[in-house]
Amino acid sequence: ESDGGGASEAGQAAVEGEDLGNADALFHRAAHHSVGQGVPQNLKEAARLLHLAAERGHVGAQAAFGVCCSFGTGVLQDHVEAVRWLRLAAEQGDVAAQCCLGDCYYEGTGVPQDNQAAARYYRLAARQRHADAQCSLGRCFAEGRGRPHDDDEAVRLYCKAADQGNARAQRLLAICYSKGKGVLKNEKEAAR
Repeated sequence: ESDGGGASEAGQAAVEGEDLGNADALFHRAAHHSVGQGVPQNLKEAARLLHLAAERGHVGAQAAFGVCCSFGTGVLQDHVEAVRWLRLAAEQGDVAAQCCLGDCYYEGTGVPQDNQAAARYYRLAARQRHADAQCSLGRCFAEGRGRPHDDDEAVRLYCKAADQGNARAQRLLAICYSKGKGVLKNEKEAAR
């Protein structure tokens, strides 16, 4: 006979997940700690749980822990460690990690600056319709960094990202219209 405690049983299973090596349970507990959902917000605990899940092969946790390392959220900031975790997740197809790793290479954060690598990771994420990656890849074409200079391709990518509501792409697209780069100069479109 059930005592109606299904929710508490699920909660207990999540708590036990750390001991059992359940990466999904650890990842979900980390999410709760990061925003204070059902538990007090604790960014150090969130990062600790993400690290445990990442070590157990959880791709989303690898990407999230890489971001924690990059920004020093709940852990000491360590850009080299961030790149290590982001690369693991990116190589397994995590779109957010691919875009973040592109940023690392573009800026030379945690790795030597490498425009070719930045564009490669942006392209991987852009192919999966990641708006930030589409915008960043467009910027690579616009600046001729890691890609041949191509304003038409930059505008095409900005449009894809802007159509998804990406504010940075919308702003860059407006600049293209105001200067006539990759599109006919059109002040009306630039002002939209």
